[in-house]
Amino acid sequence: MERKYYKYRGQQVYLEKNTYRNNGSIAILMYNMDDEPYGAVTVNLCHPLQSDELAFVDENNMPGIGKWLERNHLALSMCMNARSGFCEYPLYMFTI
Repeated sequence: MERKYYKYRGQQVYLEKNTYRNNGSIAILMYNMDDEPYGAVTVNLCHPLQSDELAFVDENNMPGIGKWLERNHLALSMCMNARSGFCEYPLYMFTI
């Protein structure tokens, strides 16, 4: 499968769709052009809404990532947040 590259904060990156081992829900990872990890787009909250399409995105470590996903037609906001500790994470439906 050919990778699709996107521009994120001045760098060329690509996304990889995977799953979390403990619950099988979708995990989205971002890599740079050198195949080095850039960051984890999603967080695993073990929330009942997480699935193979729905995941919470890490706006805390990647501010603005939700809007970036929407602009690139990779995910849609579900207009819901979940809290973990002092942080809130928005829920997105991924289309990749």
